[in-house]
Amino acid sequence: MKSAKLKATAAMLSGAIVAAAPRIASACATCGLSEGDQAANAYKDSVLFMMASPYALLATVGGITYFVYRRSQRQDRNSTTK
Repeated sequence: MKSAKLKATAAMLSGAIVAAAPRIASACATCGLSEGDQAANAYKDSVLFMMASPYALLATVGGITYFVYRRSQRQDRNSTTK
């Protein structure tokens, strides 16, 4: 019984610490910067590029795969008609 109460108290305390941590640590990288600061714009742009790069990579690999497949289908069709 005492162990369960201790675990519940520890879980509640750790949850409160985690919930308060962003406020304590100023977790947002742009919150402490002024409105027209170049660092804030650079940070936002870098996040945008990091989010877009996996999609660009997937589109490139998919496009190359599609064109190679179409070329092999065209070559197979031309070799069987001759």
